[in-house]
Amino acid sequence: MSRPGAFPELVLRAAREHIPLDVSLELTNRCNFRCAHCYIPDFDAPDGLSTERVLELLDELTSMGTLFLALTGGEPLLRDDWAEIARRARELGFHVLLLTNGALIDGAAAALMAELRLQVRVSFHAGDPETFDRVTGRPGSFDRVLDRVRLLVRHGVDVELTVPVTSLNRGAPATVTAMAGHLGVGVTVYTSILPSKDGTLGPLQLRLPGEELTALVDGPATGCHPPEDDCAEILREGPLCAAGVRYAAISASGEVRACTVLPGAAGNLNERSFREIWDGSPWLQSLRSITVRDLKGCSTCSKLTYCGRCHALALLEDGDLLGPSRSACKLAEAIEHRRLRGT
Repeated sequence: MSRPGAFPELVLRAAREHIPLDVSLELTNRCNFRCAHCYIPDFDAPDGLSTERVLELLDELTSMGTLFLALTGGEPLLRDDWAEIARRARELGFHVLLLTNGALIDGAAAALMAELRLQVRVSFHAGDPETFDRVTGRPGSFDRVLDRVRLLVRHGVDVELTVPVTSLNRGAPATVTAMAGHLGVGVTVYTSILPSKDGTLGPLQLRLPGEELTALVDGPATGCHPPEDDCAEILREGPLCAAGVRYAAISASGEVRACTVLPGAAGNLNERSFREIWDGSPWLQSLRSITVRDLKGCSTCSKLTYCGRCHALALLEDGDLLGPSRSACKLAEAIEHRRLRGT
């Protein structure tokens, strides 16, 4: 269920026409883990969207051209209706990505994921129980999640292990990659740790220092693109960021946000339709107008196409939506250093 080879052209069209190509839908804030780096500030917040409203939303997104739908949380399997939502999304033709910690998956859930051909990403924090359980805050979580991954594999589910790397699990990339090879599943390593959704920067204290990033980053594997990559054209043409342009994040309370962490909401789905919010929000329109030329100090930087600069991080970390982001600059330096070494 990988994305097509013509994806860069699809992205460019979505950016030009403001098509919400990618949508992340948080089904709940609730979670059975307490991961140290998590950006959710309130795990007890009630679910804001009813099943009926979520199903209506899926119809809206279909009519607006959304192709890729991520079901996330919190832990999405804590919603009793997650299967109904996933089934309807697949009936409508969405590529559905389910983001889960894996611990709640049982035989019936695995069979359904296989039937619906969901792409499942399981957060996997280390190759050893001690480190894994320290990150999740739940004793026994390593054994439980590993067992659930094996269950998914037996059912033929498209599984990928995702590894957010922090100062708590520095050795995880090597150990989890080796484990994924034995399991026959994919693996993706993330070095980007996000601020809390309420704007506080606590999770950032767990980020790796710059010198440690160099050993982990590898050009496009970071999620960014070197100048010779076709996707770099998106930056040259603008809009600069996908947030609010071709990507939307819908919170568990029903807020339509430009992205997961950028402060502010364009509207709430319990009050207006997604189309009304997406097409009519002055805030989203202002974000869409930002181009490379508007950036302060970044527009002439040779590293811009692969620095991973983010409006939200620039604002939250450094106080300026249009300014540089310290974390992006560190990542760019690490990528460039690795590329210059030819490794």
